[in-house]
Amino acid sequence: MPKKYRLSHADFVRLSRAKSRRVHGAYFFLTITTLPSSSGPKMASVVSKKVAARAVDRNKIERYCRESLRSHMARIRRPTALVFHAKREATKASFPEIRKDIDGLLARAGVLA
Repeated sequence: MPKKYRLSHADFVRLSRAKSRRVHGAYFFLTITTLPSSSGPKMASVVSKKVAARAVDRNKIERYCRESLRSHMARIRRPTALVFHAKREATKASFPEIRKDIDGLLARAGVLA
């Protein structure tokens, strides 16, 4: 994922105080927050140790999430922060299942142009 689409630590701190909404899927839940700047969309993927104890599994889920979002980021026009939080079910999901879940989350959230 190019750097211009990634959320920084400072962005996370600002987002914790901002008003946001959540959309739930089978493998992820999505937190959507509007960004104050006109920098465009930014995203992050969060996989906790409670979801996947092994780092290999956490990294795989994050890679699948980023790859699923890569084609969608150019179509999001509003300055929006998208934070994908993995659920336990994501550890056993295949890439096509994760891609389908993320496509559904973005469609239900209404962020795609």
